[in-house]
Amino acid sequence: MKQAPATYRRYRDLVIRRIEAIPVAIPLSRPIRWARGEIRTIDNVIVVVTLSNGTQGIADAPPRPTIYGETQRSLVTIVADHFAKRLAGINAFDMAGVWSALDAIAWNPAAKAAIDMALHDAQARTLGISCAQLLGGTMKPLPVNWRLRLGSKREVLADAEHMMKKHGFRALKVKCGVDRDKDIDILRALRKLVGDQVELTIDCNQGYSVQDLIEAAPHFEELNIALVEEPVAARDGAGKRFAAERMRVPISGDDSCMTPDDVLHELKLGGIRAVVIKCARSGYTRSRQILALAMAHYAAAHNGTQADMQIGTAAAGHFACTYPAMHAHELSSFLDAKDHVSDRDIAIKDGKLILPEGPGIGLTLDANKLKKYRLD
Repeated sequence: MKQAPATYRRYRDLVIRRIEAIPVAIPLSRPIRWARGEIRTIDNVIVVVTLSNGTQGIADAPPRPTIYGETQRSLVTIVADHFAKRLAGINAFDMAGVWSALDAIAWNPAAKAAIDMALHDAQARTLGISCAQLLGGTMKPLPVNWRLRLGSKREVLADAEHMMKKHGFRALKVKCGVDRDKDIDILRALRKLVGDQVELTIDCNQGYSVQDLIEAAPHFEELNIALVEEPVAARDGAGKRFAAERMRVPISGDDSCMTPDDVLHELKLGGIRAVVIKCARSGYTRSRQILALAMAHYAAAHNGTQADMQIGTAAAGHFACTYPAMHAHELSSFLDAKDHVSDRDIAIKDGKLILPEGPGIGLTLDANKLKKYRLD
């Protein structure tokens, strides 16, 4: 019998050797605020997966205790003390085996997602291709929006004008959900400022009641709002459907769509007509499942963010290269960071995210910056 090629045998026998969790703290230029909280420092966890051939893959896990219950300390503990031990020795391409080990422990979505993406990064680097290619796509510039945080009308308009001039944004996402009338007033002024060709979406972070939403809906329609993201309580599926049947602007699911099971449930209820995919909480493996569900239900999908920085943005960007999106992706939060721990910058030009060239996600860790910002 003819022997298999050496390259085949090398990849066949490749296993996970080690997984590390490195806590970091990177200052923001200004706080990121939304209806249910705020972030003042990027206190993420860098996950590094090392394969038996020495290849390393990286990912960024954002702790969001008010959303997922994970903290920086819990992320480090679950990765270093539990998942690293369970995954050591598993074949590097056995994603079913990897997720079987991950699912043996409940929840911890950001930790699982980071391991999943770091492993895909290592796989792609081993093969000498990008993560986009590994996932069935090809790298390309991605239209992205700029997130306008909660603030006064003057602050919101000034931020929009500045960022559109500086980076060429043609899409804006407005944080709402605290004061309905103030939201409408700001949106009206914003539409007047930017004109009719700029995509405006809003994110209420569950801040409205169903009554608020129904009463605000005619104003959103008049202002040509493209999407209303998670306007009411995430688990109020009946309320979302009640509102959706009485308004023309589609509702998109975010906090209600954390897992494939969540997405299927929400789509079957009929309250949402769009899905926000956040690789930071579902990794590549479950993001692909969520995308398939959205496509099967003819619902729009686009990539969102958990205030991802350079590494997380690049990773999500590679996934966004694998499917057509009706709306701009939310992949610009890294502009809020004063620094980063990757070896080079990523950029937004003419409103499009330009991904770095190279295998995997195209970024590696900068040893000096990592030393400066790591907390362990």
